[in-house]
Amino acid sequence: MFESLTKNRYYKEILNFFEEKKLINESYLVGGSIRDLLLKRKLKDLDFAIKGDSIALAKEFSKQIGGSFVLLDEAFSIGRVVKDDITIDFARLSGNSIEADLGERDFTMNAMAVEVSLDRLIDPFGGLQDIKNRLIRMVKEENLKTDPLRVLRAYRFHATLNFDIEDKTREALKRNAHLIRITAKERIKEELWQILSVDNSAKTVEMIIEDEIFNSFFKPPDLLPLKPNLQALIIIEEILNNPEKIFNYYKTLGLNTIVCLKFSGVFGFHAPSLIKQIKPSKKEERFIEKLIEAGDSIKKIETLLDKVRFIQNYENILYPALIYGISVDPIGMARAWFYREIESFYKKVYLKNKRKLPIIKGEDILSLGFEPSPLIGEILERIEILVLAGKISKKEEALEEIRYKFR
Repeated sequence: MFESLTKNRYYKEILNFFEEKKLINESYLVGGSIRDLLLKRKLKDLDFAIKGDSIALAKEFSKQIGGSFVLLDEAFSIGRVVKDDITIDFARLSGNSIEADLGERDFTMNAMAVEVSLDRLIDPFGGLQDIKNRLIRMVKEENLKTDPLRVLRAYRFHATLNFDIEDKTREALKRNAHLIRITAKERIKEELWQILSVDNSAKTVEMIIEDEIFNSFFKPPDLLPLKPNLQALIIIEEILNNPEKIFNYYKTLGLNTIVCLKFSGVFGFHAPSLIKQIKPSKKEERFIEKLIEAGDSIKKIETLLDKVRFIQNYENILYPALIYGISVDPIGMARAWFYREIESFYKKVYLKNKRKLPIIKGEDILSLGFEPSPLIGEILERIEILVLAGKISKKEEALEEIRYKFR
């Protein structure tokens, strides 16, 4: 069942370390590590419950293997060792036995352990069967209250593992969702970002909306009930999963850009204020603000020059802006041609003409008899827009436009 562990270099080193410390019979591989092994998922974490000073042991082991030590949770005595592409958590055994420790965990699929010798699976709550049934089932409701983030984590597992949530567990999640507000905002964001990173997150977000979970930790500035836009998220994911149906020159977006785009689609004009409530990075905050701004601007495009101004303002987020625009467009995908035209104009006209800039300078305008003033900047801006639009391509044409328009 756990044959792959015997080939894991770090597991061998940990086993030798526990033998050296005479902890081989008092240490257990636990939780998500067991779940991922049973699901044959790539093992990125090794989680251990130990009868002993877990933080001191983690520090010593990190030095031994040349890793980095992180104090993950002092209250629960959890130390983390980071080495290469794996994290190893050492936690003090809770209670007087491994069974008592597992009884304090969130869901049955995470409430299993194996002796580090790999001789015996310890499964007091039927987690193995729930994994076979692809079911998320709480160990006990009290554990949700101990750490309310577990409520949101259930939906994260629904998204990332594609498991169903047991009916009784789902009712308990709804009952205890209000407690999430006491949880550290960074932890809420981490769970939400993991949900939105899944290709088909709309399925989970729909459940979160139905269960009114967002209302437990987001407070809109106008104090009106949140009205998340599930349809916008569905459209965004449809485009991201098959961009060639809309665009001819699409370039793949980074994961964090995708997640912020989805967040913006779900919460619309509320997104800039809501993201601030879960401790975003400055980059995420600015991106979402600009994306919502772009969504408003794209609705106002009527002329060719409007199109140029839009691209000028949002060139660095053009594809997210176009995708967001489609998602909140009243007729949605039926108007995809409009957004495809903007992309086509950008690639075939705008970028080609951008290479011609600048075709005139401030001194050229002054040579026509203009006095130094803010008007010079306005003239340069207009000429640039006309060049980008393909209306002007030569210096002589620019000077003629200035004589005609500003004299």
